[in-house]
Amino acid sequence: MPITPKYTTVLWDLDGTVLDSGPGIFDSFRKTFDAMGMTQPTDEQLRAFVGPPLMTTFNELLGLSPDDSMRAFEHYRTFYNSGGALNASLFDGVLDLVAEVGAAGITNSLATSKAINGVRLVGEHFDFLNHFDFLGTADPAAGRHSKADVIEYAILGLKAAGADTSRVVLIGDRIHDIEGAREHGIEVGLVKWGYGTESEWAEADFVVDNVTELAAALGLQAS
Repeated sequence: MPITPKYTTVLWDLDGTVLDSGPGIFDSFRKTFDAMGMTQPTDEQLRAFVGPPLMTTFNELLGLSPDDSMRAFEHYRTFYNSGGALNASLFDGVLDLVAEVGAAGITNSLATSKAINGVRLVGEHFDFLNHFDFLGTADPAAGRHSKADVIEYAILGLKAAGADTSRVVLIGDRIHDIEGAREHGIEVGLVKWGYGTESEWAEADFVVDNVTELAAALGLQAS
């Protein structure tokens, strides 16, 4: 029997969803804290830093002033781009599922709080850029900071390219993925292999434990 996809477009978060970038992110934050003369974060704090936009982490989670947040942002970007970005690994089976989604005629796009340079750095290293029809990325210079901003950018870019965005879902792992999706009235599913918590999972439209469950949630199964 043919498959019956539930969605026309899937937006994919990157960190914690497609890519386990935690080790490099943790190390880059530790080096940033050292450079700023700040007390080192706990492991629990570090987990909370995976996913949200950097300025949200520095401004809101850590309570730094705008000037200090920008200094911390520059330190982090230097450490991350000089090696931290590649201290990562792909989650097993996720790219295979992205390919399966594309083969089913569904549009794939990234929707990540990473800037385009960081996405291209890891994307070329792990060879996944060709799996996505559009790269929805953050760009502070263009005023694209929040997850909602990134989602809007991705959807507008896909529409301009002629993609069907009538039924969109975002796949992520953290609460900011949910908040961004809600601003655009789209569904959101969270993966448990990322860096989210039970309280975050409770806010999603659906939650999956593994790639097989995610494939089913996307409608990639015989009907």
